Amino acid sequence: MEELLITIMLVIPAPDKHVDWSINEVPTQIQLIHEGGTEVSYNAMPVPCGHKARTRWEMVFKSSQAHEQDRCYSVFDLTSPSFIRHPNYWYPIELPKPHDPR
Repeated sequence: MEELLITIMLVIPAPDKHVDWSINEVPTQIQLIHEGGTEVSYNAMPVPCGHKARTRWEMVFKSSQAHEQDRCYSVFDLTSPSFIRHPNYWYPIELPKPHDPR
């Protein structure tokens, strides 16, 4: 019997179009919130606040808390989101695997 592969394609807004963001400390994730309510989560790492993005796929976020000193985080690869939220559940994003015609 032949197998049928069905793929659901989601269009994730460009990371620089976000309207808000939040940080989840463990595991370190940055959630970008877009105008339509779509939330996309990326792996992030704490960095010094003087850190500058080294590629166009990197973005640095600065968190200012009134009772703490500034904390900064970098998403090193905006082309690889980890999760997307729909409406009440985070779904993992699995990038397509190369097709093996064997």
